[in-house]
Amino acid sequence: MRAVTGTRIGAWLRRTLTALLLVGGIGYGGVAGYLYFAQSGMVFHPKQGLAATPEAWGMAYEAVQFDSEGYRLHGWWIPGAPDRPVVLFFHGNASVISGLRAHVELFRRQGLGVFVFDYRGYGLSAGQPGEAGVYADSLAAYGQLTGALRIPAERIVYYGHSLGGGAATWLATRHPPRGLILEGTFLSVPAVGEDRYPYLPIRLLSRIVFDNLERIRTVRAPVLILHSRDDEVIAPHHGRMLFEAANPPKRFLETRGSHNTSVNQGGAQVEEGVRRFLDEIF
Repeated sequence: MRAVTGTRIGAWLRRTLTALLLVGGIGYGGVAGYLYFAQSGMVFHPKQGLAATPEAWGMAYEAVQFDSEGYRLHGWWIPGAPDRPVVLFFHGNASVISGLRAHVELFRRQGLGVFVFDYRGYGLSAGQPGEAGVYADSLAAYGQLTGALRIPAERIVYYGHSLGGGAATWLATRHPPRGLILEGTFLSVPAVGEDRYPYLPIRLLSRIVFDNLERIRTVRAPVLILHSRDDEVIAPHHGRMLFEAANPPKRFLETRGSHNTSVNQGGAQVEEGVRRFLDEIF
């Protein structure tokens, strides 16, 4: 009787363990599948429309429209002093140009010209966002700045915030700027995924990459990396590792504040860091 009971218990345990493994495997596969198919919506958070214009900020500007692979994009040209650099700005994954007031005011206090634009699917720009689209739109913006707006390439500084750092770094490998500034930028999308989901094979699941670490190794321009020690979206080690991989001349500035507020909270520290970097390269 005991032998029979033991056999039944053993069989029950095997069935239970098999069921648990099956459920766990299905759950694991479900999470992996969700990340694979839903990652575009996790990376890109496009907002439509604009809440304000530079006129509301007390700045003269020109609304600019230009084409990228058949999509009509929208941006603003805010001129600065004729002898000062011009910033080509690449915003983050949940921003539109009307949310860039803090950055634009920082640049304008230094007499810089600024060209900001929205990727396809953002603001007033047509289309749907994607990694290849961001690259194409960035190239089109550069063409607009150096073409119709007649800004010499040697006066242009790229500034990329968060996801915009991926656009700026990509463009810098094709059209080297006078300087490259990256704020709160990641090593790559898979590297961010590994931070958040260390139990998943993120590298195998990633269809969106933005490989900034690999690209910054080939950038031949002065680099300034800004990264907040308080960044709750992109861990500070991403900025440090990008700095280590970049070619000299380069600078690293540790700021404070959240991922989207470090320019405001960093205040004079950030402004002086940007000013000093520009003074060194111009």
